[in-house]
Amino acid sequence: MDFRSNSANMDEYRKLYNYVGQVRMTQGTRLLTADNVAIKQDAAGFSKSVATGSASKLAYIKQRENDGKGWMEGWAERIEYDDRTDKFIFFDQAHIKTSTDNAKGEVIIYDNVTERYQILAKGQPIPAIGKALPAQPAPAPHPAKPTGFIPAPSKATLPSTTAPAISNAPDGRAKAVISPGK
Repeated sequence: MDFRSNSANMDEYRKLYNYVGQVRMTQGTRLLTADNVAIKQDAAGFSKSVATGSASKLAYIKQRENDGKGWMEGWAERIEYDDRTDKFIFFDQAHIKTSTDNAKGEVIIYDNVTERYQILAKGQPIPAIGKALPAQPAPAPHPAKPTGFIPAPSKATLPSTTAPAISNAPDGRAKAVISPGK
């Protein structure tokens, strides 16, 4: 991993690393640019990173897709990455672009392994980070169908004066009664 920034604070004992000012990180085909990047490493060697930008200059990530043919790019005011689960979470003005899709939202979770993403509304709880993302969003629920007849309001005049009268036949069927001369 190669980091470049205006300044850096590193605490090897607590495994905290902070890069401040015009941060540029490269690792393989991955490029990250942000105003600040904070990294916390756990005892097993996995890290969680938070890259922040601003409303006018978003944090940015670009990396090669798994097939090696396309690129995934993402922008947001804050980008979090967990290398244990290999997932990015983009917060505020989130936007991702892949070789097959382009998505915007308040919060976007992107799974590097499956190359799937999920868009969430602001304030919506983030699903357990270890869970697989759905293949596609669930369809919106359909409104319940009315059980009885509900007439729609209408200003159209009904042809009640010109329509033939209805009479019930002895077998229960309806039949029209046409009167000559009307």
